[in-house]
Amino acid sequence: MSILSFNFLLFLIVTTIIYYIIPKNNRWISLLVFSIVFFILNSFELTLFLIVCVFSTYVGTNLIEKANSKGTNKKVPLYITIFINLGMLFMSKYFNIIPISINYFGNLFKINLHMGTLDLLAPIGISYYTLSIIGYTIDIYRGAYKPLKNPLKLLLFSSYYPVMVSGPILRYNDIKSKLFEGNDLDYTNIFMGFERLIFGMMKKMVIADQLSILVTSIFADYYTFSGLYIVFGVILYAIQIYCDFSGCMDIVIGASRMYGVILLENFDSPFFSRNLSEFWRRWHISLGNWARDYIMYPLLKSNTFQKIGTFSKRKFGKEFGKKIPIIIAIFILWFLIGFWHGAEPKYIFAAGIMPWVYLTLSLLFEKFNEKILKILHVKTDCFSYHLFQSIRTFLFMCFIWLFVCSTDLHSSIATIKLIFIESSGVFYDLPKIPSGVIFVMLLLVLLVDNLNYKGIDAFELFQEQNIVFKYLVILSIVSIILVFGVYGPGYNPIDFIYGGF
Repeated sequence: MSILSFNFLLFLIVTTIIYYIIPKNNRWISLLVFSIVFFILNSFELTLFLIVCVFSTYVGTNLIEKANSKGTNKKVPLYITIFINLGMLFMSKYFNIIPISINYFGNLFKINLHMGTLDLLAPIGISYYTLSIIGYTIDIYRGAYKPLKNPLKLLLFSSYYPVMVSGPILRYNDIKSKLFEGNDLDYTNIFMGFERLIFGMMKKMVIADQLSILVTSIFADYYTFSGLYIVFGVILYAIQIYCDFSGCMDIVIGASRMYGVILLENFDSPFFSRNLSEFWRRWHISLGNWARDYIMYPLLKSNTFQKIGTFSKRKFGKEFGKKIPIIIAIFILWFLIGFWHGAEPKYIFAAGIMPWVYLTLSLLFEKFNEKILKILHVKTDCFSYHLFQSIRTFLFMCFIWLFVCSTDLHSSIATIKLIFIESSGVFYDLPKIPSGVIFVMLLLVLLVDNLNYKGIDAFELFQEQNIVFKYLVILSIVSIILVFGVYGPGYNPIDFIYGGF
């Protein structure tokens, strides 16, 4: 059941009514039932993956707690629980990376190995609930809180259905009160949730899905287009992937808010970022925070990295030496993030290796860059320089997305070559889309993001406006979705891009 479908809207409305009818103390049970129904409607067989993960985590975390009380070794149940959950994720989603990688490197040397792949179907939400479960397990190990004694509550935390499509990755401490204690009926939550949901549908169905028609046309036959069209296609893809993913988050956050369950934001105006570090702090926030807390910090605090730091400072000096363990940890972090995005070399390269290169160069040349700006007397605290920084960051990201939206690494390199081929002046016949409407809606998205970047909650501000104005805006957006959205008989809703990660 797609969250873009009428069936989902009907499901959401009915379940919201049921949620507030049920006694407050039992409302968490209704959320669990809704989530199980959602899973079964998508695929009954794949719910077995979730049950195995939840059962192993329930047993493992309670064994960790028991080991804590007895003072015995608690690492064994920790490692076994993580191994089971990662094993389920690997077998369902990443197993094919082995034959794919072997075939790829064989092709580099003109050797056709023809290793076969398995036709695997990753369970809905497995990448997201696996990380949530692992984070929960590690927190129990660290003593952050006690493990849940009720396995059904753990099942709800792991399978809360709004986040199953594309996240965000849940943290137990952030959501436990709203999820389990029951929420009072608050019409503001219902109205603001629905408004957020409609806004997300507009971003997905009007902007992202319409632009995908052009992007697909260009990159499906990239070799027939000149350089300017490739650049145009990459810029459109950047807008598409942002409106697709952030639109999905708007729908998810809006739907969850209708139950009174407030989810943390997963995006924070990333296109206004002034450097790449800031961009990744504002893009897919829950994944970045998870990777920071459960990979980056533990690595840097480990004895091995402490020894590397001590050796590096002694060998290369304090200033450069202290950066070496950070560079190594960043490499491990981003390699794993690239691997998480997909079992293909292009994802490991584009979502892993390239961000690491960017961030490493930024770290190494930080002082040099400051000196150049000082020598040239560049005024950095002004609008023009901030605009330059945002455009520069956007272009860096477009170069990464060039690899993502291409079929594979080979076609990515081919498209880069085409960019530097002079345009022949030929105008290619691209599919027609409602560009005027898309442009106006994109301006609306940028307005909302700009307000949020300045610390003004755009949706709270909208809620304060006159009721006539609010309903005119909502009706206008709904009308635009109905008239210009990509949907209808015979149309299969375009999958969310991050739903495949």
